[in-house]
Amino acid sequence: MHACFRGLPSVDQKGVGVDLSIDTTRVGPVVRIRLHGEIDVATTGLVHDAVIAALTSDSVRQVLLDFAGLTFIDSSGMGTLVACQRAVAVRGGALRLENLAPFVRRQLFAAGLLGLLGGEDDAHAVSPN
Repeated sequence: MHACFRGLPSVDQKGVGVDLSIDTTRVGPVVRIRLHGEIDVATTGLVHDAVIAALTSDSVRQVLLDFAGLTFIDSSGMGTLVACQRAVAVRGGALRLENLAPFVRRQLFAAGLLGLLGGEDDAHAVSPN
């Protein structure tokens, strides 16, 4: 499975510019979703939709969100990540975050979400750096 959702540069239903592109690939039971741009109030629906689409197959057991290209996340984005984590867990899977930029890591740490969302390895979960 390979899908690409592009939100760059487009406009959402309210006329707000959307600055996010999403590339999804699947290998066996693992779906990797690469995010490039910003997760904010204008783009949270795209992220949620990509995670839910990844769960259409019963054989998917892990969803990896690759944040290497992520430049910003706000509180609405963090709320969406929690909703995605719950959706994956309900289906018996795990959601993991990879390649967190220092800014994103600090945001998730400050909100108390780094450990919950499986941010890379647990050694980083005790410190925002």
